[in-house]
Amino acid sequence: MRLGNGGVLGLLAVAGSWGLFWGGWAPLIPQIKSDLDLSDQQLGLALFAVPVGAVPAMLLTGRLARRLGHRVLPAVTALFAGSVLVVGLAPDRWTFTAALLLVGATSGGIEVALNATTAAHEARDGSRLFNKVHAVTPLVMVLAAPAVGLGRELGASKLTVLTLIALLVAASAALAIDPRGWQEPAEQHPARRPAQARGPRLLTGPLLLVGIVGAAVLFMENAVEQWGAILLEEELGTGPLLASLGPAAYMAGLSGGRMLAQWRGARLGDRSLATLGGTLGGLGIAVAALADTAWLALAGFAVAGIGLAPVLPTLLGAAGRAAGPGQRATAVSAVTTASYAGFLSSPPLVGTLAGWLSLPTALGLVALGGLLVIAGSRANRLLDPRASESRTGALV
Repeated sequence: MRLGNGGVLGLLAVAGSWGLFWGGWAPLIPQIKSDLDLSDQQLGLALFAVPVGAVPAMLLTGRLARRLGHRVLPAVTALFAGSVLVVGLAPDRWTFTAALLLVGATSGGIEVALNATTAAHEARDGSRLFNKVHAVTPLVMVLAAPAVGLGRELGASKLTVLTLIALLVAASAALAIDPRGWQEPAEQHPARRPAQARGPRLLTGPLLLVGIVGAAVLFMENAVEQWGAILLEEELGTGPLLASLGPAAYMAGLSGGRMLAQWRGARLGDRSLATLGGTLGGLGIAVAALADTAWLALAGFAVAGIGLAPVLPTLLGAAGRAAGPGQRATAVSAVTTASYAGFLSSPPLVGTLAGWLSLPTALGLVALGGLLVIAGSRANRLLDPRASESRTGALV
Protein backbone atom coordinates (compact mmCIF):
# COMPACT_ATOMS: atom_id res chain seq x y z
CA MET A 1 0.00 0.00 0.00
CA ARG A 2 1.62 3.25 -1.07
CA LEU A 3 2.07 6.14 1.32
CA GLY A 4 -0.24 8.42 -0.63
CA ASN A 5 -3.24 6.05 -0.71
CA GLY A 6 -5.60 8.93 0.04
CA GLY A 7 -4.22 9.08 3.60
CA VAL A 8 -6.05 5.90 4.60
CA LEU A 9 -2.82 4.13 5.53
CA GLY A 10 -1.95 7.01 7.82
CA LEU A 11 -5.35 6.88 9.52
CA LEU A 12 -5.02 3.15 10.13
CA ALA A 13 -1.44 3.52 11.36
CA VAL A 14 -2.34 6.20 13.91
CA ALA A 15 -5.37 4.23 15.12
CA GLY A 16 -3.14 1.19 15.51
CA SER A 17 -0.27 2.92 17.31
CA TRP A 18 -2.73 4.62 19.64
CA GLY A 19 -4.23 1.21 20.48
CA LEU A 20 -0.73 -0.21 20.87
CA PHE A 21 0.06 2.15 23.71
CA TRP A 22 -3.25 1.81 25.53
CA GLY A 23 -3.37 -1.95 25.04
CA GLY A 24 0.13 -2.34 26.44
CA TRP A 25 -0.33 0.21 29.21
CA ALA A 26 -2.22 -1.95 31.73
CA PRO A 27 0.47 -4.71 31.82
CA LEU A 28 3.12 -2.04 32.46
CA ILE A 29 1.41 -0.40 35.43
CA PRO A 30 2.55 -2.95 38.07
CA GLN A 31 6.18 -2.54 36.99
CA ILE A 32 5.95 1.26 36.96
CA LYS A 33 4.31 1.21 40.41
CA SER A 34 7.17 -0.92 41.73
CA ASP A 35 9.98 1.01 40.02
CA LEU A 36 8.73 4.37 41.32
CA ASP A 37 7.72 2.95 44.72
CA LEU A 38 4.19 4.34 44.47
CA SER A 39 1.41 3.61 46.92
CA ASP A 40 -2.04 2.76 45.62
CA GLN A 41 -3.22 6.28 46.40
CA GLN A 42 -0.24 7.90 44.68
CA LEU A 43 -0.72 5.73 41.61
CA GLY A 44 -4.42 6.56 41.47
CA LEU A 45 -3.77 10.28 41.67
CA ALA A 46 -1.10 10.04 38.98
CA LEU A 47 -3.40 8.12 36.65
CA PHE A 48 -6.08 10.78 37.14
CA ALA A 49 -3.77 13.15 35.25
CA VAL A 50 -4.76 11.40 32.01
CA PRO A 51 -8.40 12.58 31.90
CA VAL A 52 -7.40 15.94 33.40
CA GLY A 53 -5.12 16.51 30.43
CA ALA A 54 -7.44 14.97 27.86
CA VAL A 55 -10.59 17.08 28.19
CA PRO A 56 -9.14 20.58 27.58
CA ALA A 57 -6.87 19.19 24.87
CA MET A 58 -9.86 17.71 23.04
CA LEU A 59 -11.59 21.08 23.05
CA LEU A 60 -8.43 22.82 21.85
CA THR A 61 -7.72 20.28 19.12
CA GLY A 62 -11.12 20.88 17.56
CA ARG A 63 -10.16 24.52 17.08
CA LEU A 64 -6.67 23.65 15.86
CA ALA A 65 -8.13 21.27 13.30
CA ARG A 66 -10.01 24.13 11.67
CA ARG A 67 -6.77 26.09 11.30
CA LEU A 68 -4.22 23.36 10.62
CA GLY A 69 -6.44 21.03 8.60
CA HIS A 70 -4.61 17.89 7.49
CA ARG A 71 -1.50 18.86 9.48
CA VAL A 72 -3.20 18.46 12.87
CA LEU A 73 -3.14 14.63 12.96
CA PRO A 74 0.60 14.09 12.31
CA ALA A 75 1.40 16.98 14.69
CA VAL A 76 -0.52 15.64 17.70
CA THR A 77 0.61 12.06 16.97
CA ALA A 78 4.26 13.16 17.01
CA LEU A 79 3.65 14.90 20.34
CA PHE A 80 2.02 11.74 21.65
CA ALA A 81 5.14 9.76 20.70
CA GLY A 82 7.26 12.17 22.72
CA SER A 83 4.98 11.95 25.75
CA VAL A 84 5.14 8.14 25.69
CA LEU A 85 8.92 8.29 25.80
CA VAL A 86 8.83 10.78 28.70
CA VAL A 87 6.72 8.30 30.70
CA GLY A 88 9.41 5.67 30.22
CA LEU A 89 12.14 8.11 31.33
CA ALA A 90 10.25 9.47 34.37
CA PRO A 91 12.49 8.97 37.45
CA ASP A 92 10.00 9.88 40.19
CA ARG A 93 6.35 10.31 41.08
CA TRP A 94 6.05 13.96 40.08
CA THR A 95 7.74 13.58 36.71
CA PHE A 96 5.60 10.53 36.06
CA THR A 97 2.42 12.49 36.87
CA ALA A 98 3.49 15.34 34.59
CA ALA A 99 4.25 12.84 31.84
CA LEU A 100 0.79 11.31 32.19
CA LEU A 101 -0.71 14.79 31.91
CA LEU A 102 1.05 15.07 28.54
CA VAL A 103 -0.09 11.59 27.56
CA GLY A 104 -3.69 12.49 28.38
CA ALA A 105 -3.52 15.77 26.46
CA THR A 106 -1.93 14.28 23.35
CA SER A 107 -4.07 11.13 23.46
CA GLY A 108 -7.22 13.26 23.66
CA GLY A 109 -5.86 15.35 20.82
CA ILE A 110 -5.36 12.24 18.69
CA GLU A 111 -8.93 11.13 19.32
CA VAL A 112 -10.33 14.42 18.00
CA ALA A 113 -7.78 14.83 15.20
CA LEU A 114 -8.25 11.27 13.98
CA ASN A 115 -12.02 11.61 13.86
CA ALA A 116 -11.88 15.03 12.19
CA THR A 117 -9.40 13.76 9.59
CA THR A 118 -11.47 10.65 8.92
CA ALA A 119 -14.56 12.80 8.38
CA ALA A 120 -12.62 15.07 6.03
CA HIS A 121 -11.37 12.09 4.03
CA GLU A 122 -14.88 10.69 3.77
CA ALA A 123 -16.08 14.00 2.35
CA ARG A 124 -13.09 14.34 0.05
CA ASP A 125 -13.08 10.81 -1.34
CA GLY A 126 -16.76 9.92 -1.12
CA SER A 127 -16.06 6.79 0.92
CA ARG A 128 -16.99 5.52 4.38
CA LEU A 129 -14.01 5.00 6.63
CA PHE A 130 -15.05 5.38 10.27
CA ASN A 131 -15.77 1.71 10.98
CA LYS A 132 -12.56 0.64 9.23
CA VAL A 133 -10.42 3.11 11.18
CA HIS A 134 -12.14 2.44 14.51
CA ALA A 135 -11.79 -1.33 14.06
CA VAL A 136 -8.00 -1.13 14.19
CA THR A 137 -7.64 0.26 17.72
CA PRO A 138 -9.43 -2.50 19.70
CA LEU A 139 -7.83 -5.18 17.52
CA VAL A 140 -4.34 -3.89 18.30
CA MET A 141 -5.24 -3.45 21.97
CA VAL A 142 -6.22 -7.11 22.24
CA LEU A 143 -2.86 -8.13 20.74
CA ALA A 144 -0.74 -5.55 22.56
CA ALA A 145 -1.60 -6.60 26.12
CA PRO A 146 -0.25 -10.16 25.91
CA ALA A 147 2.69 -8.99 23.78
CA VAL A 148 3.79 -6.52 26.44
CA GLY A 149 3.16 -9.12 29.14
CA LEU A 150 5.40 -11.55 27.28
CA GLY A 151 8.06 -8.87 26.90
CA ARG A 152 8.05 -8.30 30.64
CA GLU A 153 8.33 -12.05 31.25
CA LEU A 154 11.43 -12.05 29.02
CA GLY A 155 12.97 -9.24 31.06
CA ALA A 156 12.17 -6.13 29.01
CA SER A 157 12.16 -2.95 31.08
CA LYS A 158 9.42 -0.34 30.96
CA LEU A 159 11.81 2.02 29.17
CA THR A 160 12.52 -0.57 26.49
CA VAL A 161 8.84 -1.26 25.91
CA LEU A 162 7.79 2.40 25.89
CA THR A 163 10.71 3.40 23.64
CA LEU A 164 9.63 0.81 21.09
CA ILE A 165 6.03 1.99 21.29
CA ALA A 166 7.14 5.63 20.96
CA LEU A 167 9.11 4.80 17.81
CA LEU A 168 6.10 3.04 16.28
CA VAL A 169 3.86 5.99 17.18
CA ALA A 170 6.36 8.36 15.56
CA ALA A 171 6.35 6.21 12.42
CA SER A 172 2.55 6.42 12.30
CA ALA A 173 2.82 10.22 12.55
CA ALA A 174 5.00 10.19 9.45
CA LEU A 175 2.50 7.98 7.64
CA ALA A 176 -0.30 10.37 8.60
CA ILE A 177 1.24 13.16 6.49
CA ASP A 178 -1.13 13.47 3.55
CA PRO A 179 -0.08 15.82 0.72
CA ARG A 180 -3.61 15.80 -0.68
CA GLY A 181 -4.94 17.60 2.37
CA TRP A 182 -8.61 17.99 3.21
CA GLN A 183 -9.65 19.76 0.04
CA GLU A 184 -12.86 18.33 -1.38
CA PRO A 185 -14.69 18.96 -4.63
CA ALA A 186 -17.04 21.64 -3.22
CA GLU A 187 -14.04 23.54 -1.89
CA GLN A 188 -12.19 23.27 -5.17
CA HIS A 189 -15.09 24.94 -6.97
CA PRO A 190 -16.59 27.65 -4.71
CA ALA A 191 -19.33 28.40 -7.19
CA ARG A 192 -20.72 24.91 -6.66
CA ARG A 193 -20.55 25.13 -2.89
CA PRO A 194 -23.93 25.04 -1.15
CA ALA A 195 -24.97 28.38 0.30
CA GLN A 196 -25.39 26.81 3.73
CA ALA A 197 -21.74 25.74 3.85
CA ARG A 198 -20.15 29.08 2.89
CA GLY A 199 -20.19 30.77 6.26
CA PRO A 200 -19.97 29.71 9.90
CA ARG A 201 -23.04 27.94 11.17
CA LEU A 202 -24.14 27.05 14.67
CA LEU A 203 -24.22 23.28 15.17
CA THR A 204 -26.88 22.60 17.77
CA GLY A 205 -29.88 20.28 18.34
CA PRO A 206 -29.13 17.12 16.33
CA LEU A 207 -25.44 17.22 17.22
CA LEU A 208 -26.27 17.47 20.91
CA LEU A 209 -28.41 14.35 20.59
CA VAL A 210 -25.59 12.59 18.72
CA GLY A 211 -23.24 13.48 21.57
CA ILE A 212 -25.65 12.11 24.18
CA VAL A 213 -26.00 8.82 22.33
CA GLY A 214 -22.22 8.63 21.94
CA ALA A 215 -21.79 9.23 25.67
CA ALA A 216 -24.20 6.37 26.41
CA VAL A 217 -22.18 4.05 24.15
CA LEU A 218 -18.86 4.90 25.81
CA PHE A 219 -20.44 4.67 29.27
CA MET A 220 -21.44 1.09 28.48
CA GLU A 221 -18.10 0.33 26.86
CA ASN A 222 -15.97 1.54 29.76
CA ALA A 223 -18.18 -0.32 32.22
CA VAL A 224 -17.24 -3.59 30.51
CA GLU A 225 -13.56 -2.65 30.18
CA GLN A 226 -13.19 -1.63 33.84
CA TRP A 227 -15.52 -4.09 35.57
CA GLY A 228 -15.74 -7.11 33.27
CA ALA A 229 -12.73 -8.89 34.74
CA ILE A 230 -13.89 -8.11 38.29
CA LEU A 231 -17.32 -9.61 37.55
CA LEU A 232 -15.73 -12.83 36.33
CA GLU A 233 -13.18 -13.16 39.12
CA GLU A 234 -15.16 -12.00 42.16
CA GLU A 235 -18.73 -12.95 41.25
CA LEU A 236 -18.17 -16.08 39.14
CA GLY A 237 -15.03 -17.35 40.87
CA THR A 238 -12.68 -17.55 37.88
CA GLY A 239 -8.91 -17.25 38.02
CA PRO A 240 -7.08 -14.11 36.85
CA LEU A 241 -6.32 -15.52 33.38
CA LEU A 242 -9.92 -16.38 32.55
CA ALA A 243 -11.11 -13.13 34.11
CA SER A 244 -8.82 -11.16 31.82
CA LEU A 245 -10.71 -12.58 28.84
CA GLY A 246 -13.80 -10.52 29.74
CA PRO A 247 -12.53 -7.17 28.42
CA ALA A 248 -10.64 -9.04 25.68
CA ALA A 249 -13.85 -10.70 24.46
CA TYR A 250 -15.54 -7.32 24.32
CA MET A 251 -12.61 -5.75 22.42
CA ALA A 252 -12.50 -8.63 19.96
CA GLY A 253 -16.24 -8.23 19.37
CA LEU A 254 -15.74 -4.49 18.95
CA SER A 255 -13.12 -4.95 16.25
CA GLY A 256 -15.04 -7.71 14.46
CA GLY A 257 -18.30 -5.77 14.57
CA ARG A 258 -16.68 -2.72 12.99
CA MET A 259 -15.10 -4.77 10.24
CA LEU A 260 -18.49 -6.30 9.53
CA ALA A 261 -20.14 -2.86 9.52
CA GLN A 262 -17.49 -1.54 7.15
CA TRP A 263 -18.17 -4.48 4.82
CA ARG A 264 -21.96 -4.61 4.91
CA GLY A 265 -23.13 -1.66 7.00
CA ALA A 266 -24.16 0.50 4.05
CA ARG A 267 -26.90 -1.99 3.22
CA LEU A 268 -28.57 -1.37 6.58
CA GLY A 269 -28.19 2.38 6.80
CA ASP A 270 -27.05 4.55 9.71
CA ARG A 271 -30.24 4.43 11.73
CA SER A 272 -30.64 0.65 11.52
CA LEU A 273 -26.98 0.11 12.44
CA ALA A 274 -27.27 2.31 15.52
CA THR A 275 -30.61 0.80 16.57
CA LEU A 276 -29.35 -2.76 16.15
CA GLY A 277 -26.17 -1.82 18.00
CA GLY A 278 -28.07 -0.48 20.99
CA THR A 279 -30.23 -3.62 21.06
CA LEU A 280 -27.35 -6.11 20.93
CA GLY A 281 -25.17 -4.02 23.24
CA GLY A 282 -27.82 -3.87 25.95
CA LEU A 283 -28.73 -7.54 25.60
CA GLY A 284 -25.08 -8.63 25.68
CA ILE A 285 -24.29 -6.75 28.87
CA ALA A 286 -27.53 -7.97 30.47
CA VAL A 287 -26.62 -11.58 29.65
CA ALA A 288 -23.18 -11.10 31.21
CA ALA A 289 -24.70 -9.51 34.33
CA LEU A 290 -27.16 -12.39 34.78
CA ALA A 291 -24.75 -15.19 33.79
CA ASP A 292 -24.10 -18.03 36.19
CA THR A 293 -21.08 -19.33 34.27
CA ALA A 294 -17.96 -17.58 33.06
CA TRP A 295 -18.42 -18.74 29.47
CA LEU A 296 -21.93 -17.30 29.27
CA ALA A 297 -20.61 -13.98 30.61
CA LEU A 298 -17.82 -14.00 28.03
CA ALA A 299 -20.37 -14.65 25.28
CA GLY A 300 -22.45 -11.74 26.56
CA PHE A 301 -19.45 -9.40 26.50
CA ALA A 302 -18.56 -10.49 22.96
CA VAL A 303 -22.13 -9.90 21.74
CA ALA A 304 -22.13 -6.47 23.41
CA GLY A 305 -18.90 -5.60 21.60
CA ILE A 306 -20.25 -6.71 18.23
CA GLY A 307 -23.45 -4.74 18.77
CA LEU A 308 -22.01 -1.49 20.04
CA ALA A 309 -19.10 -1.60 17.59
CA PRO A 310 -20.59 0.45 14.73
CA VAL A 311 -22.62 2.93 16.78
CA LEU A 312 -20.03 5.60 17.59
CA PRO A 313 -18.33 5.43 14.15
CA THR A 314 -21.79 5.78 12.57
CA LEU A 315 -22.60 8.80 14.73
CA LEU A 316 -19.28 10.47 13.92
CA GLY A 317 -19.70 9.80 10.23
CA ALA A 318 -23.20 11.27 10.24
CA ALA A 319 -22.00 14.39 12.06
CA GLY A 320 -19.17 14.85 9.57
CA ARG A 321 -21.45 14.47 6.57
CA ALA A 322 -24.03 16.88 7.99
CA ALA A 323 -21.59 19.73 8.59
CA GLY A 324 -20.26 22.03 5.90
CA PRO A 325 -16.51 22.02 5.08
CA GLY A 326 -15.80 24.97 7.38
CA GLN A 327 -17.58 23.34 10.33
CA ARG A 328 -16.78 19.66 9.90
CA ALA A 329 -13.84 19.57 12.32
CA THR A 330 -15.85 21.51 14.91
CA ALA A 331 -18.84 19.18 14.60
CA VAL A 332 -16.80 15.99 14.91
CA SER A 333 -14.78 17.48 17.79
CA ALA A 334 -17.99 18.36 19.65
CA VAL A 335 -19.40 14.84 19.29
CA THR A 336 -16.07 13.25 20.28
CA THR A 337 -15.72 15.40 23.40
CA ALA A 338 -19.36 14.95 24.47
CA SER A 339 -19.03 11.19 24.03
CA TYR A 340 -15.88 11.16 26.15
CA ALA A 341 -17.95 12.43 29.08
CA GLY A 342 -19.66 9.03 29.17
CA PHE A 343 -16.28 7.29 29.21
CA LEU A 344 -15.05 9.39 32.15
CA SER A 345 -18.20 9.10 34.24
CA SER A 346 -18.58 5.34 33.87
CA PRO A 347 -16.02 3.97 36.40
CA PRO A 348 -17.11 6.05 39.42
CA LEU A 349 -20.84 5.72 38.71
CA VAL A 350 -20.72 1.96 38.16
CA GLY A 351 -18.50 1.60 41.23
CA THR A 352 -20.98 3.58 43.33
CA LEU A 353 -23.92 1.49 42.08
CA ALA A 354 -21.98 -1.71 42.74
CA GLY A 355 -21.29 -0.56 46.32
CA TRP A 356 -24.93 0.25 46.95
CA LEU A 357 -26.39 -2.78 45.22
CA SER A 358 -24.07 -5.36 43.69
CA LEU A 359 -21.84 -5.49 40.62
CA PRO A 360 -24.21 -7.73 38.60
CA THR A 361 -27.10 -5.38 39.41
CA ALA A 362 -25.01 -2.36 38.48
CA LEU A 363 -24.10 -3.90 35.12
CA GLY A 364 -27.75 -4.80 34.60
CA LEU A 365 -28.58 -1.11 34.98
CA VAL A 366 -25.75 -0.24 32.58
CA ALA A 367 -27.42 -2.53 30.03
CA LEU A 368 -30.42 -0.18 30.06
CA GLY A 369 -28.18 2.30 28.30
CA GLY A 370 -28.98 0.32 25.18
CA LEU A 371 -32.51 1.74 25.35
CA LEU A 372 -31.09 5.27 25.30
CA VAL A 373 -28.99 4.40 22.27
CA ILE A 374 -32.05 2.98 20.50
CA ALA A 375 -34.26 5.96 21.36
CA GLY A 376 -31.61 8.51 20.39
CA SER A 377 -30.88 6.74 17.13
CA ARG A 378 -34.52 6.54 16.15
CA ALA A 379 -35.13 10.20 16.99
CA ASN A 380 -32.02 11.70 15.39
CA ARG A 381 -32.62 13.11 11.95
CA LEU A 382 -28.92 12.89 11.11
CA LEU A 383 -29.39 9.12 10.97
CA ASP A 384 -32.46 9.29 8.72
CA PRO A 385 -31.49 7.32 5.60
CA ARG A 386 -33.84 9.41 3.47
CA ALA A 387 -32.08 12.58 4.56
CA SER A 388 -28.52 11.31 4.33
CA GLU A 389 -28.28 11.89 0.60
CA SER A 390 -30.10 15.21 0.59
CA ARG A 391 -28.08 17.03 3.25
CA THR A 392 -25.87 19.56 1.55
CA GLY A 393 -24.81 22.02 4.22
CA ALA A 394 -24.23 22.66 7.86
CA LEU A 395 -26.87 22.15 10.51
CA VAL A 396 -28.66 25.01 12.15
